[in-house]
Amino acid sequence: MAIVDDHASMRSSLARAFRLECIRTVTFASAEEFLEHSVPCEPCCLLLDMQLPGMRGLELAQFLDRERPPLPPTIFLSAHEDLLASLDGNGLAHGCLRKPFDLEELMTLVRPFV
Repeated sequence: MAIVDDHASMRSSLARAFRLECIRTVTFASAEEFLEHSVPCEPCCLLLDMQLPGMRGLELAQFLDRERPPLPPTIFLSAHEDLLASLDGNGLAHGCLRKPFDLEELMTLVRPFV
């Protein structure tokens, strides 16, 4: 699983929670950092913050879908309801959560893909 969020505390908290569930994660502070990282295989799931500096989360998902298909199952996170609402009908989101969110709700979205 890959976590892309510009807040270090969010990345570390999520990584810790997934580690407790025996789910291996790789974390990134930006979309650009994610794109520059070479991995032996694609992540089974992406957790993307929508408001990243530089390339935004939705832009990253669109890029990956277009340039590196198939796009892994993607769950978008945002503190802004209007950003999450903008995902309706685009087909890229396997789930959306508004920050702050319930950890068990996130786990419910992630478990089918890990």
